[in-house]
Amino acid sequence: MSKSKNRLIPVSMLVMFSVWGFVALHHGDYIPEPLGIFIFAMIMIAGIYAFFVHMRLYKEEKEGFAVEDELSRQIQYKAGYYSFNASLGIWFAIFAFQQFIPDTETMLGGGLLLSMIVFMGIRAYLRRS
Repeated sequence: MSKSKNRLIPVSMLVMFSVWGFVALHHGDYIPEPLGIFIFAMIMIAGIYAFFVHMRLYKEEKEGFAVEDELSRQIQYKAGYYSFNASLGIWFAIFAFQQFIPDTETMLGGGLLLSMIVFMGIRAYLRRS
């Protein structure tokens, strides 16, 4: 299990650089904006996190543990509550600094991705404590 985790990070970075390389070659002299790189990095983080969560759930199910119990449901609800409160602040900051964001689609996508990343972080913190 640890070998596959250690191999996942370089493979995901390789995939990310491959996608950016393809986009750069396809568009010729395309240089990605810092905001575009940030959004792409958030998507990669979310994908890697989801992969690890599903690997852990598969391992626990294979060992005979219950996939979901009362404690995990309560952690999910508590993480949802905290991340909802945090996402309100995120959306307020996004609308306050709207002049730095190039278009509405980037603003909407970035806000949703940030809210998702915050939820994943809070849920991971609550599971450990």
